[in-house]
Amino acid sequence: MATHTPEQTALAELDRLTSAFTQATTRLDTARDTLHAAIVRHLKARSAPPGKLADHTPYDRNHVGRLSKAAGVPPLRGPDAAPAPVYDEETERAALAELDKLTAAFNRAQAKVDAARDPLQEAIVRHYSARTLTPGVIAQHVPYDRNHVGRIVKAAGAPLIRG
Repeated sequence: MATHTPEQTALAELDRLTSAFTQATTRLDTARDTLHAAIVRHLKARSAPPGKLADHTPYDRNHVGRLSKAAGVPPLRGPDAAPAPVYDEETERAALAELDKLTAAFNRAQAKVDAARDPLQEAIVRHYSARTLTPGVIAQHVPYDRNHVGRIVKAAGAPLIRG
């Protein structure tokens, strides 16, 4: 049976936690992209007013407007305004229900990222404080650079190790 040094054990733990964190962020990115695509689709189809769409997403009206502008959706006001839309109640209800569902999925994905971040950062602080690994080595096995590793350690109140 192979024996592992404390450094090897620490690196294996960081690699495992980094993998879980990376998977969670990938799922969050997918959920965010899906939500943004639905928002743009409903803005283009004029399924519901932008303010109501914003109320059913984790974004404010200004952010929904930025998504709309980036996607090339004609504005409702101003010199380049599209004709005033007439909203169908049933279409609006279906659009808002879809956004509620996608927002719930986005919020779950965000919670999983937060849940994966905490043990990763705790392991970083633990291995740094125990002097098992240096910030440079830690940074090679986590999604953070050396300076950010130092900020995590400092924020946790761990004493900085010099020399």
